[in-house]
Amino acid sequence: MKFKKIALLVLLLIPILSHAGEIYGTIKGDDGKPLINQAVQIMQIDKVVATAKTDANGYFTVTVKDIGKFRLEVVGFKDAGFEVFSSNKSTRYNLLMNKTGDKWTLKSL
Repeated sequence: MKFKKIALLVLLLIPILSHAGEIYGTIKGDDGKPLINQAVQIMQIDKVVATAKTDANGYFTVTVKDIGKFRLEVVGFKDAGFEVFSSNKSTRYNLLMNKTGDKWTLKSL
């Protein structure tokens, strides 16, 4: 009977352990307007682990299965990336894309 309780507890916890959390937020241009329909990627080293597109308000949301540090990149804007973290909870990032010379950067608002 004790084994059944432990097995049931493990089965109930597996979904919690397999999903780390949600990374979400907004991305605006340096003019303050939202980036609309823009692809964003969550990268770990050189591997894409999640993708999304911004909506009409520049809002994006992705779910990452692993816990840890990642890089959010805006597709098509060279070097436009920002370090993000995934945990067991949702994490919000409000970002501003800025161009200095010919280099794009993402900064927290």
